[in-house]
Amino acid sequence: MLTEQQQAEALHKQITGYGEVIYQSLYGMCTAIKRMRDSKLYRALGHSTFESYAQEMLGMKSSQVYKYIAIADRLSADFVHSSGQIGVQKLYLLAMASEETRTEIVETTDLTETTVKALREQIAQLTADRDELAADRQREGLRADRLAREAQEKDAQISSLTAKVSEQTERIDELESRPVEVAVPEPSHEVQNMQDAMRRINLEHEQWSAKMQDDHIKQVQEINRQHRAETDALRAEYEEKLAAAQAAPAEAPEPDSKEIFKAYLANAIDAAKRMTAFLAAHPNEACRKQAEKFFQTMIGEVST
Repeated sequence: MLTEQQQAEALHKQITGYGEVIYQSLYGMCTAIKRMRDSKLYRALGHSTFESYAQEMLGMKSSQVYKYIAIADRLSADFVHSSGQIGVQKLYLLAMASEETRTEIVETTDLTETTVKALREQIAQLTADRDELAADRQREGLRADRLAREAQEKDAQISSLTAKVSEQTERIDELESRPVEVAVPEPSHEVQNMQDAMRRINLEHEQWSAKMQDDHIKQVQEINRQHRAETDALRAEYEEKLAAAQAAPAEAPEPDSKEIFKAYLANAIDAAKRMTAFLAAHPNEACRKQAEKFFQTMIGEVST
């Protein structure tokens, strides 16, 4: 059984050994540093804090050593092994980005050629775009909630007025059923006012419902238009690349059909997600049936 001192010295040797072959064993070095911090074995080497151990025995500042730990915490071993040549700073930036942003950058950017500054700006822009989209969706959700509350309030008003009119109607019927000598009063001014108010509210509710349906249809049409435009642009880009590849010398590699499919699929998934999010935020039977018909048609075309 090794003593704490022996364990600490062995772990320190492992860390410095990984440092000598950093590109081949970067992930191992990151995880070993993380273990040293989490296990507090640096105390057995005479250091009261992890930061002093890193500074004096690894020659690393706190900001630098915590970048290695972030890589171990947030990136997979396969990713680090395949991307270790891009450097610790770029790996750290990717580790701190969201998974969606990281995936998009890996698929669209040459990480070896791009600079740290350019990568940082790209991550910041993508993050801002996603935050703005999330804010738009939140605002749309709040608007849908407000409209739903207004509809409920209208329905409550109609129900209340209907109950009052029903009560007055029963009262009139009861008076009419009395002997002839009892005079039957005409509907009171209050009843007439409530009947008029109920008719106005019914009319406003019908107009509001018609407007909501028109707004839903217009929003779905706009989403479809944007999706078609994005799809057409993507198709034109790959058709141009395909034409260029076909015009190149015979030894030029053919275009990668899997990459083309991946681009189409990513675009389709994004459009489908936006459509389902819209339908969830704006429940409308006509729009839902139109979406179901669209997806069934697409499945049929893919199956043939």
